[in-house]
Amino acid sequence: MSKKKGKFDLTKMVHDGFLKDGEVIFFVSNPSFSATVQKQPNGEFKISTPDGVTTVHAFAQKCLGTEPPEHASRWFRNAKNETLYQLWHAGEEEQYAA
Repeated sequence: MSKKKGKFDLTKMVHDGFLKDGEVIFFVSNPSFSATVQKQPNGEFKISTPDGVTTVHAFAQKCLGTEPPEHASRWFRNAKNETLYQLWHAGEEEQYAA
């Protein structure tokens, strides 16, 4: 798990309640590309895709066919149409407001 401030951390997002184990996320440009947030044996969270378990960045790269032009979290949303990027920064704002 990342200890760096400002670094995207899927595990922290789940622990903070912004995402849930088993939640489905969708590629914003083509919702037929989806993945499920999944807890790994080591306690970290990654996403499960039809091709296997991977990171948000690697899945964005696969869906786009190239390196994401912006942070990979901008390319995925939850069922409420909130992008992972929005959730990530909402969590950071909450942390600094406390």
